[in-house]
Amino acid sequence: MMPIPTLPTLHTPHTLDEIQEQFSRALLQPASAESIAPLFHAHPYQDDRLALYRGNLTAIWTSALKNAFPVLHQLVGEEYFEQLARAFGRACPSVSGDLNQFGAKLPEFLKTIPDAGDYPYFSDIASLEWQVHTAYYAADAVAIGLHEVLQAIAAGGQDVQALQLDFHPAASLYQSAWDSVGIWHAHQAGEAAGFPQDIRLASYALIARREWQVEVQKIDEPGWLALKALQQGRSLGEALELALEADAGFAINASLQSWFFAGLFTQFKFPADKL
Repeated sequence: MMPIPTLPTLHTPHTLDEIQEQFSRALLQPASAESIAPLFHAHPYQDDRLALYRGNLTAIWTSALKNAFPVLHQLVGEEYFEQLARAFGRACPSVSGDLNQFGAKLPEFLKTIPDAGDYPYFSDIASLEWQVHTAYYAADAVAIGLHEVLQAIAAGGQDVQALQLDFHPAASLYQSAWDSVGIWHAHQAGEAAGFPQDIRLASYALIARREWQVEVQKIDEPGWLALKALQQGRSLGEALELALEADAGFAINASLQSWFFAGLFTQFKFPADKL
């Protein structure tokens, strides 16, 4: 009987998922390019195709971050911003197909880079810009006016102190140990505000979208305290009491008009409405 010949060992091909994973690793971790080179029949030190992909990827990262962080881009300059985008993209790769979500972790990332100690306010600037960015893309909702609330109170004989207000999806509050709000306004086209003389001053802001235009309204600490309380579901009476404790001269009427004019609230209710 003739012996059965031994069949050659067949090389098991990589799956598509494996190829994509290795390719992504080579883009994000250049040091791993040598391990992926045989997969594409390329010499790791003579083939520049991965370098071209990396260049395109950096350009995409840079463009996306410029859109979300234009003030930070102005502060650091083109060359540094591109380096920052490359480092951030490799450390925090996008996990979504929507590039508008890329950059959410940049404020925290800025605290970890070597230059963070020299410019500690960069992270706060980035936080403010990200809130502006997300406000623009937030869901839409119809804002209520102050007159609607006053009419309901008059008609129902409700206690205005018990009033509770729901924030618009695009509205948020901001606070910083630096005058980040002043720095932001100083870099807006058409605004006369100059760069703050002392950036070591705490700043507070209300970010809201009115008629699809995102606005950053600088507010004082008492106003911020009141709005934060409302955002947490506390009553108008409790919120205003916090503001008055911080500043006995807090302008209640002017603040209320300003908040409603900004389109800050979408619904109002009284405790009895929950029953």
